[in-house]
Amino acid sequence: MKKTLIILLAMLFCTSLSAQNRHLTPERKFVYMTSVGYATGLGQIVLEQQTVQNRNFDISVNQLLGYQFNPYFQLGLGAGFDFWKHTAFIPVYLNITVNFTNTKFVPLFYTNLGYSFKWYVSSIPEKMDRVVHGTKRGPMGEAGLGMKININEKLAIVLAACYKVQYTDIRYTILQPGDQDFSAYSTNKSANVLYHFAGVRLGLQY
Repeated sequence: MKKTLIILLAMLFCTSLSAQNRHLTPERKFVYMTSVGYATGLGQIVLEQQTVQNRNFDISVNQLLGYQFNPYFQLGLGAGFDFWKHTAFIPVYLNITVNFTNTKFVPLFYTNLGYSFKWYVSSIPEKMDRVVHGTKRGPMGEAGLGMKININEKLAIVLAACYKVQYTDIRYTILQPGDQDFSAYSTNKSANVLYHFAGVRLGLQY
């Protein structure tokens, strides 16, 4: 009788744990996430007659609509705004998220691959480098590694470290002998550049 009672209690305990996991992360569902991010520019940009430091920052606001196929895999579409110092982009991307566990605290990896359209750009060169950053649309990408904290079945907080790239161009000035120097006001050359950023992202999933 005692052994039977112990077995029944163990079965009830296991069933309770299983039910809690199912409650936290249902097998299939639509998910939405609103997130904000901050990233700082990395590396240098080598031009014909100068080398420019990537001192840009990237402040982003994104909205994601995804579908969770199971507790470990999610696919979705996202869009948002990326604000640099003197320019801004509108990224539209495909999101792939992999959750490593089915618990309250979930380590995860995600990647966003897509294309950024231009919103606005300043035509006035930087005072120090005499260049204009990010003046055209182009492909973008982002990857992150972080943690999702399930508050309940419908709400979770996501915090991740991220690495971003944006393919666009940079405008600068090449002076010919005898030319007047108007590089503080305009540019006459451009080059394609892959900009690199590293930062963090905070999201609310619901």
